[in-house]
Amino acid sequence: MFGLSYVIFKRCLALVSAIMLLIVSIDERDLPDPTGAQIIDRQRYVLEDYYMSNQGVTNDGTYYYFSGKKNLGKANMKTGEIFLVNTSPIPKELQELGCDHIGGLSCYNGIIYAAIEDGPDYQHPFIALYDAETLAFTGRYYELPQELHVEGVPWCAIDVENQVLYTAEWSNATVLNVFALDDLHLLRTVPLSEPIDRMQGGEMFGGKLYLSCDEENDLKRVFSVDPTTGEVKVVFTRNIGKAFEAEDLTVYPDADGKPVFCVLDRGARRKSMNLTKYQLL
Repeated sequence: MFGLSYVIFKRCLALVSAIMLLIVSIDERDLPDPTGAQIIDRQRYVLEDYYMSNQGVTNDGTYYYFSGKKNLGKANMKTGEIFLVNTSPIPKELQELGCDHIGGLSCYNGIIYAAIEDGPDYQHPFIALYDAETLAFTGRYYELPQELHVEGVPWCAIDVENQVLYTAEWSNATVLNVFALDDLHLLRTVPLSEPIDRMQGGEMFGGKLYLSCDEENDLKRVFSVDPTTGEVKVVFTRNIGKAFEAEDLTVYPDADGKPVFCVLDRGARRKSMNLTKYQLL
């Protein structure tokens, strides 16, 4: 009897998921094309997968690593299927400081670097480290200078070549913060050529830092920053509308070495996430 009930439950869950995916696809059909890039694929997450993927994303070439506000997830890059989760990744000592939100992620050498913050006062910005194979907390975390993160630490990005980690203010950032990767002590700040607002995620690729921004308009552009000079450029405009909240992004090379930009968006009117893949025109 239990077996039959479980089968019925799974079928009902699959039906609900299919209906939600249909609604999402209908709502998206009239969105304009991006400017300067083309959509090459899209993965949608609903129901329990939504809670594992609604904040951050990074990749190691084989797996995607996602964060929800209080969760971590791991997915096969070929299928997009989330197959491993950690539903209580924030360590107790950080919870006791009020930390309750995981933001953007970065991955290097088998370790996931996760931006963690408290709120709404944002007094304790942290980077916590997790084992990429198991998603387990490694026991290591670092508190960042609060005066450089007065609105929290929504993302982080690792520059493997230079062995540093980047962060910035969320709202109207004027500098890029540069930390040594070994112990996350502050090395310097790099002035930006122009302020960038509402930064939700970043990833290094080909010597440039790429940023996903949740601008309060229909554009939701992706920017690049030269981490040495601070020069800011618009890479492409996604035109996804105000109904979607832009989150983190990750980048990987295609077979020809060209970047594929994978950007997370949350549907504001429903429990759904899109991981949309773009290539430049």
